Amino acid sequence: MRIFLTTVAGSATRFSESVGKPTVKCIFNREDPKKTLLNHMLTQAKDYDVYVIVGGFLIGELEKYIDEVLTEEQKNKIILVDNKFYKEYGSGWSLYLGVKAVFDKFGTDFDELLFAEGDLFVDDESFNKVADTKESVITINTEAIRAKKAVALYYDLDEVPHYIYDTSHGQLKIDEPFTAIYNSGQIWKFTDSKLLEQAANDIKPEQHEGTNLVLINEYFQRLARSGRTIDVIPMNTWINCNTINDFVIAGL
Repeated sequence: MRIFLTTVAGSATRFSESVGKPTVKCIFNREDPKKTLLNHMLTQAKDYDVYVIVGGFLIGELEKYIDEVLTEEQKNKIILVDNKFYKEYGSGWSLYLGVKAVFDKFGTDFDELLFAEGDLFVDDESFNKVADTKESVITINTEAIRAKKAVALYYDLDEVPHYIYDTSHGQLKIDEPFTAIYNSGQIWKFTDSKLLEQAANDIKPEQHEGTNLVLINEYFQRLARSGRTIDVIPMNTWINCNTINDFVIAGL
């Protein structure tokens, strides 16, 4: 079984302000309701068996969009999770709720879980590379690493990956020697369901309330230290859609 997970719970305050009204970013469209980030991702993930969508902000509008716009095939695959604490907690809580929903329903009886943040636009070729590989995947992009927007990924001297991010967008700091540094592509694939479950269970509840990088770091660091293969896949086209202009550039 292959599972696609995306988190779209946040209120996207800056984006809503640019639109002029409260807006669920993943279902925003300029003309065609089919041309949304959510439908784009679900179409790319058409070969996946289950779609887990974690909503929160204006979840009623998300439910309406799913019911009125998505195809019956897409709707039949969806598990919609309501993050009622999207205001209080960070992105880690949405990821935790999504992963928990998977384990509650399927246990560890699945082959892979592909997680993509809900405000991303990537090209089909890049997505397919992630989907087609048999290993766990870390993605990177070619944008400059700037503290005001980037999630940075670096490798220590033991080739163990570490993600760093400053929620205040002021600075990024690395306190140890490193062998490589990249801008994160914000899409990951987990192919060891038992390791993912262990990582999620070992993290303290309050840690899940922060950034989703806590769980992601835990999984991929454990994987690297065990000597397992991690594929690193660059994205050809990668747009973090924070403004209406980003949607124009993406062709949505």
